[in-house]
Amino acid sequence: MSPKQKSLRSKSMAEASEEDRIDVLPDALLQHILSFLPAEDAVKTCVLSRRWRHLWKLTPILCITNTERWRSPKDFIKLVNHLVLFRGSSPLHKFEIKINSCAHWMIMSGDSNPFHCAIMWVMYALMCQVQVLTIKNVHAYIEMDDGFSLVSRHLTELNLSGLDFRKFVLNFSSCPALEYIYFSASCCFNSVEKILSQSVKYLTFDFPEFSEHHRTHIYAPNLITLRLDDCWGRVPFLESMPSLIAAFVRPHRDSDDLCSNTYSGNCEDEYCRGCYGMVDNAGNDSAKCVLLGGLSEAKKLELIVGPEMRIFRSDLRWCPLFSKLKSLLLNEWCVANNFWALACILEHSPVLLKLTLQISKETKPMIGAIENYSALVKPAAISKHLKVVKVHCKEVDEGVCETVKFLSTLDVVVLIRRMDRSTNLFSFEEGNSSSSHDEGSSR
Repeated sequence: MSPKQKSLRSKSMAEASEEDRIDVLPDALLQHILSFLPAEDAVKTCVLSRRWRHLWKLTPILCITNTERWRSPKDFIKLVNHLVLFRGSSPLHKFEIKINSCAHWMIMSGDSNPFHCAIMWVMYALMCQVQVLTIKNVHAYIEMDDGFSLVSRHLTELNLSGLDFRKFVLNFSSCPALEYIYFSASCCFNSVEKILSQSVKYLTFDFPEFSEHHRTHIYAPNLITLRLDDCWGRVPFLESMPSLIAAFVRPHRDSDDLCSNTYSGNCEDEYCRGCYGMVDNAGNDSAKCVLLGGLSEAKKLELIVGPEMRIFRSDLRWCPLFSKLKSLLLNEWCVANNFWALACILEHSPVLLKLTLQISKETKPMIGAIENYSALVKPAAISKHLKVVKVHCKEVDEGVCETVKFLSTLDVVVLIRRMDRSTNLFSFEEGNSSSSHDEGSSR
């Protein structure tokens, strides 16, 4: 072969190699690439060549997320049913299904509840030993009845949104490896009396709706992190959580544990719905340590509530000992009635190291008129480790000044930090400090 022929051959091979570069990749890598595509797009690659015919079946991630691309829900349902039929039972790491409009599904498919389709696909994912299961529903609720029972030795993470659970007990004990549960984007627990999981370690509720007639009990003895944010209805009862490290709790300002008559924690009015409007099934006052008893083992707490919400102040009448608590963030609810709530918490937190108070303009009327500082409720003792208290505010007004005066009587340094007006004061990670600047400090 002449040098010219060799050169032409080498050039031809290089061009062919560039054209077919993706085909030289191993199957496992190609399957990984396909896993980033929506399921219907991954299936289309089967027409590329004989080699690609079955690659999509072995992808570890299956995402069914584009229901709005189909004019007919029946066609989409047919596609997904064929997809799971031909895919077989190869193992799945993640399965995600997103339903964009339940109302559209119900009208077009003639099905009164899209649950029936969704649950079949979920059962398929469990059969494939899925580890991460995600069900996202937008707009209307999907009603999850007794057919929603998860049984899996492999499931480790569960992400659910837009679901209405019609079960008295939401029991995840049949998933012994399940460690992460995220209830996000308005899940409804009106019918649920108890949520149970022995294995879960990280539990999140974002904008959940609980019953106004009974208090849902949460039993998660191995929980490490809890986030309960913007909950409606009655705040759930937290049972013992001895492994808890960190918790963020912020009931919605219009939840049913609201008393507009007093800031003391109990207005003593038998007709007040917030204070006396709910008794548990055993006939006991279910307001006794609804939250703080379950949170008492935590090392880090952020407790945020509106000024008329009574739940934390009511709990403090049976205040537990926070024997491990080192970091605490509170907003203005703790300064009501001459600071008795704050004093109570400080007295029951013997190893507290870090205290942050986030104060709004609603603080002054909560504190009340103070003629002399002998009327202030002071703790008998506070943690010897607590040397500095940070006060975050958007404006240094009279309420902030009164708070600083009280803290100064505890022999701690008070550091005032004024936040930018556009900054959200409350954050589980406290990531907003970069937008603030120090005003000064006092003792």
